[in-house]
Amino acid sequence: MTKKLLALVLAAMLLLSCAPALAEEHGPYWIGDYTLTYWIPMDGDQAQTFTTLNEHPFYQWMEEQTGVHIEFIHPSTEQMDQQYNLMLNNNEFYDMMQYAYPDGPQQGIDDGVLLDLNEYKDLMPNYFATIACDDGSYNAWEWGPEKELYWQGAQPAFQPLLTTAKGNLWCVSQVWTDMLNTECGALIRQDWLDELGLEAPKTIEDLDKVLYAFKTLGEDVIPMSLGNYGYNGSDYFLSAAWGLNGSWYSVTDGVVDPVACTTPEYKEYLTWLNKWYEDDLIDPDFMNRDYDGLQALFLSDRLGIWAETWHVPATLHELYEGADENFEVSPLAPVRLTEDQELKLVQAYDSQACNYVTVWAESENKEIACKWLDVAFSKEGVLKSCYGTEGESYTLVDGVPYYTEWFYEQVNNGVNMMSVYLYQGHAIYWSTRASCLYNAPVQTIEGQQTVASDWVRTQKVWGENSVPEKLIGYVVFDGDGWADMYDPYVEAQTYADPMMIKFITGEEDLAKFDEVAQKALDMGFEYARNATQAAYNIQHQQEEGFGIE
Repeated sequence: MTKKLLALVLAAMLLLSCAPALAEEHGPYWIGDYTLTYWIPMDGDQAQTFTTLNEHPFYQWMEEQTGVHIEFIHPSTEQMDQQYNLMLNNNEFYDMMQYAYPDGPQQGIDDGVLLDLNEYKDLMPNYFATIACDDGSYNAWEWGPEKELYWQGAQPAFQPLLTTAKGNLWCVSQVWTDMLNTECGALIRQDWLDELGLEAPKTIEDLDKVLYAFKTLGEDVIPMSLGNYGYNGSDYFLSAAWGLNGSWYSVTDGVVDPVACTTPEYKEYLTWLNKWYEDDLIDPDFMNRDYDGLQALFLSDRLGIWAETWHVPATLHELYEGADENFEVSPLAPVRLTEDQELKLVQAYDSQACNYVTVWAESENKEIACKWLDVAFSKEGVLKSCYGTEGESYTLVDGVPYYTEWFYEQVNNGVNMMSVYLYQGHAIYWSTRASCLYNAPVQTIEGQQTVASDWVRTQKVWGENSVPEKLIGYVVFDGDGWADMYDPYVEAQTYADPMMIKFITGEEDLAKFDEVAQKALDMGFEYARNATQAAYNIQHQQEEGFGIE
């Protein structure tokens, strides 16, 4: 053996012998002295607090744990398209980027720009465990006795939603393993119900009686609001009784449901709306009323049921400055055709890639980037991003984290701790539990365990009939597939929406509904549905042609 070869062998042996010592010295997430580039915008609160995310406590912790320094590039949202196009033209990208490839994820991988993370699965055990979880077990350690108060159920696995039709995993996405609370629903004037001796309506016929009763309270009273096109786009408070879920797609046993306004059930729904409109029971200007206008009506004692709002009762109680000393508001669950009807409501967040980050396929540091991104999905990474620092912002009780008095002092003083201290946004694990505790009305450990906020209680009512299996999720189209599907969809919707308004107001006779529905199908709804079904079949490995008419 030559002296040079011997020296190389001894050097390699020395490095191998030092590796465990380095890991022991620095901790289990140590990667080494590297620098990565990360192209990512900052939100408003962060931009007012930091000049770069290097100053954010979470990313400082990430550098301490991994040794990897991040060179952040923060484009404004207005500049992102232009800057990304320049990168495309020059075929020169940053190691990590928070942006959607213009021609879709599969094309990005085929073009050699986006890295297929499946090839680096062994470097990302925490991330792959997170996106594979569909039973809530990934974060079981996070829950204490408060689970009965807050938990909405397990989130379906993210991995199929992030995988292209060819089986490529194209991004690290924001992930939640618990179902998120339903943030939108109906509110009713509880004091009006009490004054009239009525119960909250449970069925359409109950609602009919309540609306006529509310109308007796004054000529300028509007018993109920309605979405701009006759349906509510987020809560489906009315239409769910007929099994309808607005204008976008849902699924039933793997079959993409038809657009609501093309179904016979929608005609039945319109029949009720037309009756209520003619009897002045719904907002006569619903097609023009914006959110601020509805809020003004509600707070001026003119609106009885706000059928689609993101406000909870406590917020409106704070905003109310009217003369009614008995002003009281309650959340209202979606109504049914019959009391024993089982609703299947699409009334929750659609699971999809969001705030995602992609890795440049030609980066010299792609392995380092994968390892670094994975740390955020470790238990320690979740604790740091969602709860902060033990002994400062949280404490552990039987291994379960709870926010401290110091943490709530910052929140109560107007500090957006979710953004500038914690880091639940962007491509990272989003703790639904931490979000609930953030708004705890009793800011003690016992309070966090036993008292749910008005925000949580209201959302429980709104979402009690949500069925996660109805969510279509993120459907991946190859190449120009999305535009090929969406353009005819929009053309059909542009025709159908104003026609539905005319049916409600009586400008068009409902006898023409079948004719209008068929025209909307021919204009694009049928094609778009079949195109969506075909992409969904490939993504979910269903047989070719399944569900296609």
